[in-house]
Amino acid sequence: MWFIVDDQMADDRRIRRLPLATVGLWVKLCVIHSKGVSMQAKDPAAYPGHFDKLDLKDAGGTMKQLQQLIDSGLMEEHDGGWRPVYAEGICKEPRTLTEEQREARRKAGSKGGRRKAANQKAKQPSSNLLANSQANGEQNSSETGSETSSNLLEDSQAKTWHKTDTYTDIPSPTPPAGKPKQTATPDVYAAIAEAYPGSAGAKGRKTDLEARGLVSAIAENPAQLARLQSAVRRYRRAVNDGQVPRRQIPRLNTWLRDQWETWAPEPITPTRQHKHTWNCEHVHQLMDSHEDEYDHTGSLREGKPSKWYLACQACADELNNQQETSKEKQ
Repeated sequence: MWFIVDDQMADDRRIRRLPLATVGLWVKLCVIHSKGVSMQAKDPAAYPGHFDKLDLKDAGGTMKQLQQLIDSGLMEEHDGGWRPVYAEGICKEPRTLTEEQREARRKAGSKGGRRKAANQKAKQPSSNLLANSQANGEQNSSETGSETSSNLLEDSQAKTWHKTDTYTDIPSPTPPAGKPKQTATPDVYAAIAEAYPGSAGAKGRKTDLEARGLVSAIAENPAQLARLQSAVRRYRRAVNDGQVPRRQIPRLNTWLRDQWETWAPEPITPTRQHKHTWNCEHVHQLMDSHEDEYDHTGSLREGKPSKWYLACQACADELNNQQETSKEKQ
């Protein structure tokens, strides 16, 4: 059973004069009543043919709203309760189908289903005929025994063999190779999208694909990825604290494109590794106590450095080697 609302309902004078909540209550009560009448057709004791105060309360309505519907002629008292009045121009009175009508609908639905299946089978590519024919052969042999699967195999092969020069199935066309789009690692993007307080857009849509591409580009640099993760946490905290109104939250792709770096911590500039020289403070700390042990006579310009210079330079080289070894171990 169907409860059908007329497409002219919104223009009806009675509906226009009622509050929207009362109109919604009327629609809900009509649906409840129609369902009850449908159940009553199968079991007369399932529904008394009207609804009472408890049903009204369960539907979220009040007696004031019900009285508004009665005054508008959309409800009437019946057998100690109430039932809808199906007014012309607002809705159509539901009808209970007879057993003959139900049977006719079932047959029509079954016939339509068989026709749809036949159309889908006709549209199947020839490469699928072999598998389908084998499956049908097994089913038909078990039901009727009149046709074996081997016959169906031969029939299906005959359908495909005449389309090629050799006795092989028609190969499936290979899609043209293209450069795959670089996307972020699923778990990385999923974590960002889950932590973001706004919407990421429907999966597979333009906004979602753009957001994935942006996260992928950022994630190529681990330091930038760490900044992005921190930015998302900061932004989420600002939204939860009310610093950013929820109505101003952009889609994830827009935020990644225009805003995320303003919420990220400042990038840490890597300190330049110190290179020890013969005259640096670290060498002097080690060599100054031995300065008197070396001759200072010599000239770098003439290519004859002093023994003191050579000793300090050797110390610097040793410190640099130790520094490189320590870095490799890390």
